[in-house]
Amino acid sequence: MSVLGSSFKEPVRILSDLHLAHPGSTVSDVRQLCPLLEGAGTLLFNGDTFELRKEALRKRTEECRSELEELCRELGVDPVFMTGNHDPRISGHHYFDLCGGKVFLTHGDILYEDVSPWSKLIADMREVLDRIRREYPPDYLNDLELSLNAAKRIAAETRVRKAIRVGSFRTLRTLLAEAWPPHRPAMILKTWLCSHYRGHEVRNRFRPKADFIIYGHTHRALLHEHAGKHVINTGAFMPLSRAMVVEIKGGEMIVNEISRRAGTFQKGRQRAAWKIA
Repeated sequence: MSVLGSSFKEPVRILSDLHLAHPGSTVSDVRQLCPLLEGAGTLLFNGDTFELRKEALRKRTEECRSELEELCRELGVDPVFMTGNHDPRISGHHYFDLCGGKVFLTHGDILYEDVSPWSKLIADMREVLDRIRREYPPDYLNDLELSLNAAKRIAAETRVRKAIRVGSFRTLRTLLAEAWPPHRPAMILKTWLCSHYRGHEVRNRFRPKADFIIYGHTHRALLHEHAGKHVINTGAFMPLSRAMVVEIKGGEMIVNEISRRAGTFQKGRQRAAWKIA
């Protein structure tokens, strides 16, 4: 789905990859997000806001969504939930064209044909991909809608069914789990080093006239510029990751780091700012 940024109440803020309900998420209580929500007109949650692929977390996920929506109501913020690969059916919003088409916003799962090449479920995902791919034209990866449709189907059909441990040492357990099998850290590092190239390629393929692509997905916050075109990855609220927030208001787009102070998440150092007519 595509809309112009003018349809949103400003300031428009963009966050991604909160992974609410996941034991490893650095957000243990949605009210920790108050400083990031206060003063916003619209909050675009750009995918992986919730853990909908892990069946053992379904109840907690529903609670988190209710709590987040209630917090937005209290603060007068309009929440817009976009799909990611962990919440592929949270809404029908897979992307937005903002600022008259100068900014292309999407979660980032279309950067890779098999969605998440670093995933523990990669064997299952490739099996699903091979089956789904036969239903699409050979050149479907050049069509934005078909690419997104396939990515969401792959994610939805490869759910984690084993129990998820919660409680003490959840961050440590998450780190240990992410480091297994042994080749996985190397795969993640390779992804982090190359994801901005993928961002430029996807923007050029689907939105060549856009000046910016904003996504998350890979959990590495970054800014990259090439030939006057910009990649912005807003990172993630997970161990070993940093997060950033993008704000669009009055023809200007600003990127700030997110810092954690006094138990809450707040805007930190400004990383970049652009005038967008």
